[in-house]
Amino acid sequence: MTTAVRDGRRVTYRPRMTKQDREATAARLREKYEAGNSVRGVADGAGLSYGTAYRLLLAAGTVLRDRAGRLPGEPPTT
Repeated sequence: MTTAVRDGRRVTYRPRMTKQDREATAARLREKYEAGNSVRGVADGAGLSYGTAYRLLLAAGTVLRDRAGRLPGEPPTT
């Protein structure tokens, strides 16, 4: 983590990931997501924001479930 001063306040932020770090992180997130975790769950576990985890999952080619937990093309349960 790196600290900086913005508008007179000290803020902490994570430095940018290298391409290799992004690819490795995306692969780990994909494994966890495909094992049944939610996007929010994998984001929290990796210490990332929801948006960052979502983008990394998409970059890894992950097929995301819909909000009901179904994969695209699966019929709804009744």
